[in-house]
Amino acid sequence: MDSGNNSSDSGSSSDSCPNTGGLQTAGGFNPSFNFSNLIHEPYENWHIWGWLVCLILLAIIWIVSLTTIWRHVRNYYDPNIQRHKLRVLLYPPVYATLSWFSYLRYDYSTTIMFFATLFEAFAVYNLYGCLQAYLQPYYEEAGDLKEPIQTKVFGLFKVNLKSKFGFHFRIITDICVLQFPIWSIIDAFVSIFAELKGRYCDGSYSFKGAYVYLTIINFGALSLILSALFIYLAVFDKEWKRGKISAHGMFWCVKGPIMFIFYFGDILLTILETVHVIKGTDGTHSSDGLAWPAEAVKNGLEVIIICAVMTVATFLMTKYFGPQDAVTKHNEEDVPRMTGWMALVDGYLSYLPEFFYNVLCCGVGSYKLARKRIEMRARRKREMYSVGNSSTHALSPVLQQQRQSKTEQSMDGGL
Repeated sequence: MDSGNNSSDSGSSSDSCPNTGGLQTAGGFNPSFNFSNLIHEPYENWHIWGWLVCLILLAIIWIVSLTTIWRHVRNYYDPNIQRHKLRVLLYPPVYATLSWFSYLRYDYSTTIMFFATLFEAFAVYNLYGCLQAYLQPYYEEAGDLKEPIQTKVFGLFKVNLKSKFGFHFRIITDICVLQFPIWSIIDAFVSIFAELKGRYCDGSYSFKGAYVYLTIINFGALSLILSALFIYLAVFDKEWKRGKISAHGMFWCVKGPIMFIFYFGDILLTILETVHVIKGTDGTHSSDGLAWPAEAVKNGLEVIIICAVMTVATFLMTKYFGPQDAVTKHNEEDVPRMTGWMALVDGYLSYLPEFFYNVLCCGVGSYKLARKRIEMRARRKREMYSVGNSSTHALSPVLQQQRQSKTEQSMDGGL
C-alpha cells in the first residue's frame, strides 16, 4: 500500500466534519482489482498485495477455527462450558472477515465495522460466561461461607474482599463486564445514526463529530472491563490452579487482540494520520489511477493488523478454547455426549435469548444489591444511634453527680 506524497489530504475526514450523511462514506470509493498488473507492476499495486495477504490469513483463520469448532461438536460433553467456547471461537474469523470486506469496500468500511464491534463485545461476554461456568462448582462448594481475601493485581494494587464468593462481588463484577457489550450495542446504533446524519467523522479527533466522543467512552468502557477481569482473575487464582483452568490464557486470547487493535490499530494509527505521518496518495503511483485519501490508507493498515493479530489468536484458541477439558471429563466421569445438531443449537441458536436473559438477571441483581446496601446503611445508623443513646444513659448518673456537686459548691460559696 502506497502512502507516498499527499495530494488528497484536503479531503480527509478531519477537514470535512460534519460531512454528507449516509451509510456510504463521503468521498469513498470502490478500489478496483487488476491481478494482471501484480507481476508486471508490483510496486504500483501495494493495495492489491494487502488484500491478498489478508485473504490468505483469512483462509487460515477460518480453517483453524472451523476445525476446532468441529472437534467441539464431535465431543460435546460439557454444555455449560462448551457453549461459551463455541461462541468465542467464531470471534476471530467473523471479525477478520468483516474487516477484510471493509478493506475491499472502503466506501462502506464504517458501516461494516459496526457489526464487527458487536461480535467483539459478545466474545468478551462469553469469555466471562465461560470463566463463570468453570467456577460454578466452587460456588456450590462454598455455599453461604464467607471467605475473605486480600490479594494484589500485578503485584501493585491491593484488593480486599469480605467474601470472594459473596453476592456483592459477583454482582459488581457482572455490572463491570456486561456494561461493555451493552455499550457496544449502543455504540453501533449511535454510530450508524451519526453516520446517516453526517456527524460521525470516522478517524477524526474533531469535536464536531461523534467519533472522538465514542472513542473516549470506548476507552473508559474497555478500561473498566479490563480492571474488573484482572481483579476477577487475581481473586480466584487458587481456584484456577486447583481446577487446572487456563483462565489467564483464555483471557489473553480474547482481550489481547481487542487491546492491541484498539490501542495500536485504532488510536495509534489515527494519531499518525492526524499528524500526517500516514499520508494519502494522488494515484500517480497506483496502476488503477485511484487517489487514496489518508483515512483509506489508515483503514488498510488497520485491516492488515487485524488479520495478523486474529491469526495468532486463532492458533492460541486451539489450545485454550479446545474441547480437551470436556474429553477428559468424559473419560473420568463417563458423561453423555450431545449430538452434533443439538450442540450447534445449544452453542449458537440459543445465544441471544440467553444473553438478554442474563442482562435482565444482572439488572435484577443490581437492584437487590442497591436495596441491600441501603438496608445495611440504615442498620448501621440505627446501631450508631442506639450505641450513642446507651452511652448517654450510662453517663447520665455521673453528669447528675457533677451538676449536684457544683450546685452544692456554689451554695457553700454563697453562704
